[in-house]
Amino acid sequence: MAKEVIMTPIALSDFRNVVNYLTYKWGITATNSFIDRFEKVTVLLSENAGIYPFFDKAKQLQKCVITKHNILYFIETEAVVKILFVFDTRQDPQKLSSLI
Repeated sequence: MAKEVIMTPIALSDFRNVVNYLTYKWGITATNSFIDRFEKVTVLLSENAGIYPFFDKAKQLQKCVITKHNILYFIETEAVVKILFVFDTRQDPQKLSSLI
């Protein structure tokens, strides 16, 4: 059975920032491509989040590469898949440490 996928406020803000950046720098085609990919990933997460590797097994934190520049981090519970944040890989890696 498919699980509900929810986004934290941080993840939603991250997603909007990526969309705004893509629209500004690369145009609507690149933006739509990212949104389509993101939607496909959320469907896969809802159906079988276990296909994605653990980033931190102790915290049950998993990751999913959306594009080579964007990685989605999430946790799966019995009822839902919660997207915690969307990380832009071009950022300082230390920022990732502060988010976890």
